[in-house]
Amino acid sequence: MYLSFDVGGTKTKYSLINERGEILKSGSIDTQDNKDTIFKRVKEVVEKFQNEGDKIDGLAFSMPGVIDVKRGHMITGGALYDLYDFPFKSELEKYIGIPVELENDVNCVALAEKWLGNAKECENFLCLTVGTGVGGAIYIDGKMVRGRGFAAGEFGFMITDRRENYEEASLSMSGSVRGGLIKAYAKKKNMNWEELRGEEIFEFSKNGDKIATEVIEEFYTSLAYSIYNLAVSLNPEKILIGGEITKREDFIEIIEKKVETIKKDVCPLEMPKLERCKFLNDSGKIGAVYHFILSEKERKN
Repeated sequence: MYLSFDVGGTKTKYSLINERGEILKSGSIDTQDNKDTIFKRVKEVVEKFQNEGDKIDGLAFSMPGVIDVKRGHMITGGALYDLYDFPFKSELEKYIGIPVELENDVNCVALAEKWLGNAKECENFLCLTVGTGVGGAIYIDGKMVRGRGFAAGEFGFMITDRRENYEEASLSMSGSVRGGLIKAYAKKKNMNWEELRGEEIFEFSKNGDKIATEVIEEFYTSLAYSIYNLAVSLNPEKILIGGEITKREDFIEIIEKKVETIKKDVCPLEMPKLERCKFLNDSGKIGAVYHFILSEKERKN
């Protein structure tokens, strides 16, 4: 039995999950950018479950940033700056006395898909998460690819076009909901982007707003360019895309058509299948448990 935490910038979701990946109980707590507060709140959740009679064999974490999974050391921590260069695993194990494992959040998405989702039969696949930014994970020849500094899969830093402002041209800006839709629309309309939501821009377009339609087109094009480049670079069987926006019925279809248009004029290779990730809000927690199980097996061998 594992207690799994998906740590985000503002909220931390947690679930009690068994060795088959079944979620038994869930909840959430606020996240503060303070390691002592994070540890204290994790301990409170652990004690709550223990007081209810639940046995906890391990704590599994899906974390933002670049993670040295061998040591359980946080190299970076996304928006959680107090966790940069921090020995998370060893310190939390000392504090709570239960084994701990942690993995990057998008790698956890990929692990959830490999274990129980849409990549069960795949030895070569990629995950792309589209939300506030764009994250990625690479699974090739049956293994997670982490790279020399554990930073493989940082697709959001790719440049999608020739804009002079490199930040705006990065995939995390041009192909994310916040940057590629909300901020792009607000800039063209001279509005405060913080007052907008992504769904509204699709509604504006539906109601005849030409700028909204133009922004949505550019957003999809940025994603399609990047997916095409990843497909011809890594030759995966599938590219799985996660994030709330993928719930839109035509999301995958639009990107597929754009990728095929690019490929038709440039490349004779067959493109990988594009699919939604099976798990949405629970994927980080499920993947973190699978990472714990794999790490445990590795230690025993």
